[in-house]
Amino acid sequence: MSELLDYHLALNDLVETHQPLAGEEEVPLDQLVQRVLARDVQVQYDVPAFDNSSMDGYAINGNSLDRWQVVQRIAAGDEASQALQPGQAARIFTGAPIPAGTTAVLMQESVQVSADAAFIQRDPSHAQDAVPEGLNIRRKAEELQKGHTLLAKHTCITPAAVGLLSAQGYTHAPCVPQVRVTVFSSGNELVEPGQPLQAGKIYDSNREMLMAMLRAEGFEVINGGILPDRLDATRQALEQAAKESHAIICSGGVSVGEEDHLKNALEQVGELTQWRLLIKPGKPFTWGRIGDCRVFMLPGNPVSSLVTFRLLALPALNRMAGLEDAQARPWKLPARADFSRSKVDSRREFLRVVLTAGPDGLRVKPMQQQGSNMLSGAAFATALAEIPPNTSVEEGMALAVYPLGQRF
Repeated sequence: MSELLDYHLALNDLVETHQPLAGEEEVPLDQLVQRVLARDVQVQYDVPAFDNSSMDGYAINGNSLDRWQVVQRIAAGDEASQALQPGQAARIFTGAPIPAGTTAVLMQESVQVSADAAFIQRDPSHAQDAVPEGLNIRRKAEELQKGHTLLAKHTCITPAAVGLLSAQGYTHAPCVPQVRVTVFSSGNELVEPGQPLQAGKIYDSNREMLMAMLRAEGFEVINGGILPDRLDATRQALEQAAKESHAIICSGGVSVGEEDHLKNALEQVGELTQWRLLIKPGKPFTWGRIGDCRVFMLPGNPVSSLVTFRLLALPALNRMAGLEDAQARPWKLPARADFSRSKVDSRREFLRVVLTAGPDGLRVKPMQQQGSNMLSGAAFATALAEIPPNTSVEEGMALAVYPLGQRF
């Protein structure tokens, strides 16, 4: 029997022993969000591509003058074919190329225009000794330079990154292959939502919850269904899923009961790496492999399943998806307890909490429903607060918190 690990030792082991999938695939822009780059992507075009105006106003030649003759008009998309001579100006709009000879751009609010629009002069209320050289001019390549790195390997693509790639003319990007995950629930007591609920049965909540979290994180999901409490059927299902998936996630059937067959099935068809941790909730959490397919077995209690997925299985899957070590780990923030608790536990505990902003930073209040079977407490929580082993909580005590998904 493997030794019960502390959470941080287990997390380190998972992150260090799971590596990005080999190879790469070209992914179109409309499917890139949450995908991870397999290699660097380069800047193809200077940004800006030419010197241009950052304001609606007037390009001028002669920063020490007070009056200029307007000789041309340049809108975004036009060419600036005529150079400005000293004392000349051009009506110009944001993003338009500045003509040769331009020494600055005056925004339209800082000038007065003659009745025939042939001349401009500085508004006395905006006058100063001289107009600063290069005022309101965006210089070519001041943001991005051709040949430099646009997005680095291991970058997780956000909507803004999709826009950046699009602005560089890319239609696809090279990504780590998408991790394909089969999700099972286990237990004869489980019933599919929508089916009649008979005596002694409960609806299966874990599988839909886990699949929703996986999809939100950018993984490809296969619905494996409900495994019966039979060793032969469990073993066959795991073997088949391992042929079709990069990872398997199961909930339930991993404790010490006579009807808990997942651990035994994994040992028969693959390799069990770790069974049980010193955490609350989530002690039965288990992981291993079947060939190249990684296997994560989560407790059946819904909150235990949620906590161990987010804090343990997800970091390992993030590594497989291509994220680097630090990126793959759960996001952790400092906060202070807005409560006190004398009760202590020998295990590291993760309370479901709500975060609020206070004058001294984030504050933590626990949900009333803290039972590992009480999903209602987790559904409205915004974070998990870490309570070290054998530690009571005092008001104002510093705590580490782990935000829960996009709600935070």
